[in-house]
This record gives sequence, C-alpha cells and structure tokens, in this order.
Amino acid sequence: MKKSIHSKLKNTGILFELLTRQIAADTMVGVTNSPALKIVREFFGPQKTLAKELMLYHTLINEVFKQSSKADALLNTTIKIRKQLNQKVLQDSKYALIREIKINYDISDFFKATVNEYKLHAAIYRVFENTSVTQVAELIRSRATITEHIMRKRPLVAEQEVAQSYLNESEDIRLLAYRLMLEKFNDKYSVLSSHQQNILKEYINNISNTTQLSSFIIKESKLLKQQLLKKASKVKDKITIIKLTEVANLLDRNESIKRAKEHHVHALLLYHELLKEI
Repeated sequence: MKKSIHSKLKNTGILFELLTRQIAADTMVGVTNSPALKIVREFFGPQKTLAKELMLYHTLINEVFKQSSKADALLNTTIKIRKQLNQKVLQDSKYALIREIKINYDISDFFKATVNEYKLHAAIYRVFENTSVTQVAELIRSRATITEHIMRKRPLVAEQEVAQSYLNESEDIRLLAYRLMLEKFNDKYSVLSSHQQNILKEYINNISNTTQLSSFIIKESKLLKQQLLKKASKVKDKITIIKLTEVANLLDRNESIKRAKEHHVHALLLYHELLKEI
C-alpha cells in the first residue's frame, strides 16, 4: 500500500514556524526589514486563507482534553472546518508563499531546520490532505498521533495564562516585549568573551541552517584544539599538560558531526571558558 508522503513545502504549520524563526535570525544580525516578517504579514494576515488553516494547525497542537471522545470530536470538527476552506485559494496561496521564500532565501537551507513537533505537524498535514481510500492505515496512524497529543498532560495554568496574554496583545506590545527580551539576553551574557558571544550569535543565526552550523562547529573545534595545545605547551605541571591534551583531543569527535545540536554549542562555550581559566 502506497504511503502518504509528507511535504514540508505544503505544510502550513511548518512554513509558519520556519518563517518566525527566520524573523528572529534576521533580527539578531541587524536586518531592519526582515523579508520573513514581510512574508508573514502578507500571507498570514487577518482573513487570509493560510491564516485560517494555520489556526486549525494550532488548535490541534495547543488544545488539551483528557477524554478520548472529546479528542476525537476536536479532530473531526477541525477536519470538517478545514474542508470548508477554499481549496483553490489555499493551494494558490501556498505556491505564492513558497515563491516568495525562494526569492528571499536559499530554499534548501531554509528547510534544513529541525522542526519542533515534526511528527505531529506531519500527521495533521496527512489528515488534512489524505483523501485516498488506499491510505486508510496511514490515516489511522496519523489520527492516533494527533489524538494522543491532544490527550497529553495539560501544561501549568500559569504558563498557559502568560502565553495567552502575550498572544492577545497588539503587535506593538509584542515587538516591545521581544526587544526587552533581547536586551535582557544581552545583559545576561555580557560577561561572555567575544569568542563565546560569537558562538551564540552563530547558533542563533543558523538555528534554521544545521549544515552551516555544523560547518562552523567543525571549524571552531579545530581552532580550539590548536589553542588548547598551544596553552598546554606552556604549562609547567606535567599532569595538567596530560589532562589538557586529552581534553583537546576530544574535540576531534566534532569533525564527523552531520547535524549540529545544542550540546555541541554548549561544549564550545565551556572550552572557551577553560581557555580563559588557563
């Protein structure tokens, strides 16, 4: 039986998440007029068909019910509403959206990011798009993924209230909050060395480009090893020299990484902290 193929390029939930990440990355490098922000405003504005479908994605992702009957009812109702959307407009909007992303960004890099709740996004896409009678088993698996997520443990009420109050604010208030968050971030990490700040900057800028981030980590690891070995050669204590050499050699493991992760970045920060201590 042919398996239903999931397409990131057609998944509205994933497209929106990657665009919002790109807005953050553009902001961190000083891009005043982020193309991603312009795209979001154009395609996900009020009354836009893509915005309506995105709301359905978010409904299935964010709502929580304990009873399986209510979870099923939520899923069935959401699918029904999705079918009522103008499918021609929805399809044309997605084509236009992808075209704008291709104009402003490298499409291959744009879609290399690791998406939160990818399996869930893919399952929602399949239940929205799956109309073939030959894909019943795949449809059932996707429905099960969604209903199990809906019946997950409810997050803390306080967290929900904070998140919802933020979403209900005007765009100006949200932008101000984001700016304040960046200022607090800068204050918190002002004690970091220029090398450590650069690592964080690369991580934030390339969070949606794991290939570029991996290349940076490999290059930075080689430089760090050279610096550590150079520092070790000037240490008088033999035991310390042996330990520093062993620690430096551990960086060789980064030469073969294919997908950079947060712990790789954290390790680089610690290595630079070690350099400062030496």
